[in-house]
Amino acid sequence: MKKTRKPGGGRKKLKPEYDAGKNLEEQMESMVVLYDSGMSLQAIGDELGLNAIKVRKLLITAGVYESEVTEKVQDTFEEYRETQDYQEKNRKFMED
Repeated sequence: MKKTRKPGGGRKKLKPEYDAGKNLEEQMESMVVLYDSGMSLQAIGDELGLNAIKVRKLLITAGVYESEVTEKVQDTFEEYRETQDYQEKNRKFMED
């Protein structure tokens, strides 16, 4: 005879309190505070257990780190988005 599963059965979460999005948000907030206090990217990375490149990427995402290169990339990306009609392309893709 086949056993039926109980509703809500299955593997239990190993860490039910773990929330990746919340953890990332808290980490970014910490980075911004440290960066605004004048710490270098390397020092922030050492403090939070990350490498400086990851710290820089997250600070760019948070909108607090800027350089000539990041501004150029952002401008290029915005220009590209303005020239694209995503809805029209999506419609054509779906019709094919």
